Amino acid sequence: MAFHQIKEPERLHALIEAILLIEADASLSTLLNRIVETAAKLAGARYGALGVLSSNGESLSRFITYGIGEDQRMLIGESPHGAGVLGETIRLAKPLRIDELADHEGSAGFPEHHPPMHRFLGVPVKTGNGHVYGNLYLTDPINGAPFTQADQDLVEAFGHAAGIVIDQALLRSHMRELTLSEERERIARDLHDTVIQRLFGVGLSLQLSLGGSVEDSVRERIDKSLDDLNETIHEIRTTIFEIDQEDEKDISLERRIAALTTEVGSRLGVYAHLVVAPNIGSDVGPHCAQHALPALREILSNIVRHSQATLVDVNVSVEGNMLVLTVKDNGIGFDQMSGTGSGLRNLASRAHDLGGECTINSELGRGTLVRWTANRLD
Repeated sequence: MAFHQIKEPERLHALIEAILLIEADASLSTLLNRIVETAAKLAGARYGALGVLSSNGESLSRFITYGIGEDQRMLIGESPHGAGVLGETIRLAKPLRIDELADHEGSAGFPEHHPPMHRFLGVPVKTGNGHVYGNLYLTDPINGAPFTQADQDLVEAFGHAAGIVIDQALLRSHMRELTLSEERERIARDLHDTVIQRLFGVGLSLQLSLGGSVEDSVRERIDKSLDDLNETIHEIRTTIFEIDQEDEKDISLERRIAALTTEVGSRLGVYAHLVVAPNIGSDVGPHCAQHALPALREILSNIVRHSQATLVDVNVSVEGNMLVLTVKDNGIGFDQMSGTGSGLRNLASRAHDLGGECTINSELGRGTLVRWTANRLD
């Protein structure tokens, strides 16, 4: 949609102002929320949404809304995934304008607690290379009238501009990740090649000093220092393990899970037994997978750091719409009445954000069982 097709000066001016509103170096999440709000206001729509396409280009992986409050959104429940009119917009990959949704043959209706909607306008949001990133969905102009061709032209032009801005945001994010990845590799390499070797050298010197005539009090202090050095080396190896896992984002979910559990055994000395449900990669959406791996890494890191376990069982499965991670160790356990650390709170918070939960059962001397769930379709 070319900008020169917008004839009215007022509408062109409004479009330019709208584009300026989204030209900001914001996070992608903030940017997407700003785009859908700006589009709705630009078209005078009561409600708006931006549906981000999943990797297969046939369904929605994210659904950002405007005009519906948080309480009502919670009552409505699960976000749409691309059925009905939304799916038709995805298939067409071009604007769709409907005067009365209830009369349209593709309408699938609304779930309970959803506000009634009648007028509809959907336009694709394409990035600079023509790839459809998602669709803008607008409903019910505040003036009560149907959307016009002029409204469609305006929102289509805005969608094109928004796609370019998203493209730039994704590029900035990729460049930041690339820079961070290179820095992580350098830090991990320095920790392994320099710091650990120096600590080994210090430890060796201390051990050699025990061979002579050493007072018992001095020997005890040296032994304590050697224990501290070994613990420090173990902590550094754990840190390197966590850094290395950040560089596996382009590998399939199954392989990343397997690599993560194998690494626990080979590098950190805890035997990990893994069971993964077949086709887990195709059953889990990219957003869920993006958060599930750090959750599993957090659980395994906690085990290595605190449990003194020698064995851990990891099970990754699907139950309905939920991805389920179950991790059990044979470590020393902990007293749940004494509270939880920030790592465990982060696990619970991450699960809650994805529509799941994290439950932890631990007994002193009998190990710990962690069950972490998330909406796999997210």
